[in-house]
Amino acid sequence: MVFLNKSSRHSEWRKTAKKLRRKRIRQAKAQARDAQLRKVESQPEYQQFLRRQEEIEKEQAEEEQRQAAEREAQWRKVEEEAQEQWRKLQERLAQAKDERLKQNLKIRLEWEREQEKLKEIQLEKERKLEEERAQQEKHVKELLDFLEQGGDTPEHLKRTMETNPGKKPCPFFQKVCACRFFDTCSRNHIRPGVSSTLLITNFFTHISLEVKENEHGSDSSLEFEKEDTFKYYKDFFYDVILELEKCGKIRRFVTCCNHEPHLRGNVYIQYETTREALSSYHKFNGRFYAGKQLNVEFCSISNWRNAICGLFFRNKCPKGNSCNFLHIFRNPRGLYMHAEEFHESTRRKRHRKFDDSPDSSRHSHKDVWRWSESPERPINLENRIGKSLQRTDRSAREEKRKPRKRNRSRSSDERTHKSRRSKI
Repeated sequence: MVFLNKSSRHSEWRKTAKKLRRKRIRQAKAQARDAQLRKVESQPEYQQFLRRQEEIEKEQAEEEQRQAAEREAQWRKVEEEAQEQWRKLQERLAQAKDERLKQNLKIRLEWEREQEKLKEIQLEKERKLEEERAQQEKHVKELLDFLEQGGDTPEHLKRTMETNPGKKPCPFFQKVCACRFFDTCSRNHIRPGVSSTLLITNFFTHISLEVKENEHGSDSSLEFEKEDTFKYYKDFFYDVILELEKCGKIRRFVTCCNHEPHLRGNVYIQYETTREALSSYHKFNGRFYAGKQLNVEFCSISNWRNAICGLFFRNKCPKGNSCNFLHIFRNPRGLYMHAEEFHESTRRKRHRKFDDSPDSSRHSHKDVWRWSESPERPINLENRIGKSLQRTDRSAREEKRKPRKRNRSRSSDERTHKSRRSKI
């Protein structure tokens, strides 16, 4: 045990001795290195080398300062240019903002002026509407006074209405009182204030009239027989004629069978007097028939021979159903038709199979034709007009009626219709 203690002390002494020896060696080397360095520094070449290094370092420092100064000057120049550009940009932005504000102000002023103009236009329209409404009411009052008092047609009721005053009259409208361009036509459409002839646009409707052939031709019209269309028209004729005769004696009843929209189903009714036509206008304008509201207009056809297509009766019209002249239905038994509308020779050749048989029913489809009053018109107006007309014209009609000899060649159907009309 004692031996182990001695060995451990000896190993510790050896470590300490080695450490001290290494320290002495390092100190000796450091002293030798310092002595060698002092020896080298004492030499003139080394002093010259040191001075040269100092000069090089000084030159390098000066170069670095010069480059730093150049970089700073260049940066200042770039900064000044950037500041100048920013200033110009701000000026442009401010100028653009001012211009935008001026433009917005200008737009606002223009918008305000436009709104003022629109308000003025709206007020002008309302004023015109009020004037037209007042004029219409005055016109209705004058018409009612004329119906009650009777006599000749006043001059203030004979004024005409024009769509394009100052322009040339529309030739087709002058002949048939209808134009394919309606009221948008560039020519002038002249309508009478009152007349003895009424026009009910698109009064008669049937699916066969709505068939329109294209440029390549169409066989869709073959689906409808002329006999069926004529039977349908007979029901329509006998249904409406009873109501129309309540207002006065009818001289002419013409129904168009054209396929063009401005002539399709148009019905022209010509009465004996203007007062009778005026009474019919007040009674049927705005009234509903078969679920459709009627539009009644006064029209003036000076020459029916020029209005009706003469080639239609000979089946030689080159334009067919698209003709702008009147292609008309033949009324049953030729009632309310004249020689210029219907030629006797043509009737015998072409329409013999469409004549009414004596025992045929006039109202085979009573549920199809339905008259109804307009919800926007008071009924007492019609009663007032009808009563005044009956009261003032009763004596005149009795004087005009004269006993005539009956034509025994007439059919029983025509005699029944004449007797019914005389009762009305």
